[in-house]
Parts: sequence; C-alpha cells; structure tokens
Amino acid sequence: MAETEGPDWPDPVVIHTCPALRLEYIGPDLNDPEHRPANVVVAFAPVDFPFDPDSGGWGSRSFRKRGIAHVCVYHSAPDWYQNDGFFKAMSRLREVLDDDIALTTYGFSMGGYGAILAADPLNARRAVAVSPQFSVDPAVVPFERRYKAEWAAMGPWRHDLSAYRKDAGREVIVLLDPLHRQDRRQEALFPKPSGHTRCLIHGAGHAGIQTLVEMGIVEVLFDMLRGDASAKDLRNAYRQHRQTGFRYLRKVGTRLHEHAHPMAPQFMDWAKARGFRRLIKKWRPYYE
Repeated sequence: MAETEGPDWPDPVVIHTCPALRLEYIGPDLNDPEHRPANVVVAFAPVDFPFDPDSGGWGSRSFRKRGIAHVCVYHSAPDWYQNDGFFKAMSRLREVLDDDIALTTYGFSMGGYGAILAADPLNARRAVAVSPQFSVDPAVVPFERRYKAEWAAMGPWRHDLSAYRKDAGREVIVLLDPLHRQDRRQEALFPKPSGHTRCLIHGAGHAGIQTLVEMGIVEVLFDMLRGDASAKDLRNAYRQHRQTGFRYLRKVGTRLHEHAHPMAPQFMDWAKARGFRRLIKKWRPYYE
C-alpha cells in the first residue's frame, strides 16, 4: 500500500475474506485499551473501484490523513453486494469490533447501497450514502440506464432492503442532487423509517463528493462521518458555498438562463468572479 501522511498505525488487519469480499481494518491497535478507537467508519466502494488491497481501499488515504479509523470493504464484482457472503462478512466485522465501538457506514453509488444495507446488521449508529442506487434490476428500476452491463453479469437480486431497514433509531443520511433524474428516482424507492434524512446538494449531479471538495467543504462530510456534524450542517455549508462550485453554477445557472429567471444574471456574476470561462461563454448569448 502506498504511504500516506497520518498517524503511525499498525499494518492493516484482514478481518474477513471470501471470493466476493475482503474487509480490512486500518486504525489504532484494537487490543490496546489506551488507543482503541471509539468510532470506526466502514467504507463501501463504488462500482468501478478495483479489487486491489495493495493499492489501498476506497477513501482510505483520506481517512488515514484525518486520523479516522476505518474498515475498507473490497468487492470482487460489481454486484451491489448481491452475494451469499455479505451478511456473514458483516457479522464477522461486528464480532471483531465489539459493541463499545460506534460504527458509521459510508459509501458512494453502489457503495451507498452497501452502506444502507449493512447499517442494521452492523448496528451502526449512522449510515451516510452518497447518490445510492436502490436497485439495478430493470424490473424494479426501468428508468435506470447506467448499469445494464453490470446487471447482465449479475445473478438474481437477493437482498430486499425493506427486510433490513428497521426503525431502530438509526440515522440514514442520503446525499443526492434532486435535479439528477435517475438519482432522485432511485432515492424515492428506499424505505424511509423515521431516521431517514435527505441532504440535498443541488447541481452536484452524480458527483457529490467531488462537488464538496470543489467547494472546499468536504471537511464537513468527514465531521459527519465522525459523528460531529449533522445533515443540516452539511446542507447549510453547501448553501453558503454553492456559488463557488462549478457544477452547481453550471446546472442551476443554465436552467435559470433557459427560463429567463431574474436570478440568472447573479449566476453570470458568480461565474465571472470565479473565472469559469466555459460558463461565461455558454451564457453570453442570453445577453445579446
């Protein structure tokens, strides 16, 4: 694994391995009472993340740089965790990380589905899912066109989320762009016990994490994973910094210009202030 800045932790510990999954813990020594972590993030990778432990797990460098103990969940196939080994792996993880450690599950896209699916079996305190899919089965989501090749290579859809999403005081935070048609329709299908919260990030498209980085507010996301920030905190930060984000300005500003909205000139001013020449060129005809 490539070296990265951060605390001097022991080598990763393989918690579970099977043909479908590999789970690695990265953090302080679990057997050292003085340094045993109070919180651990369980990270589920997106569909195209490689099954290559030597390169480090999805998000691992970012977590380690910030001193966040974490478990990387590697998948060997882009199957949305529709395999017989998933719940066995989660059971083994909860067995190793005793109940004195609070867990937050976290993932993006396919990984967002995994984070929600695993939250109840792991008795996680919180799940944070960025742009998750509810399903890629065309019989369930006929509007979903992005993952036809993955679905063709998969077996049957095995896990019914409604059987695992119980109202047990668990918080599930879903970050999504409501202007992104497919992500919006996917999120609408998720079971929504009382702990389900939608954190809207308009204009981010299917690139929510990159948009937070672009706006300079990704640390609020990491605070959320630590349990130190809420969905409201992230939403407020997004609103305060949205005028600095290219994706937000492009998506929302273009819609406003197309509809001759009185706010459209404000978006042009923001684009000029940020030096977004592509947007300036795109919108200039509306002022001619």
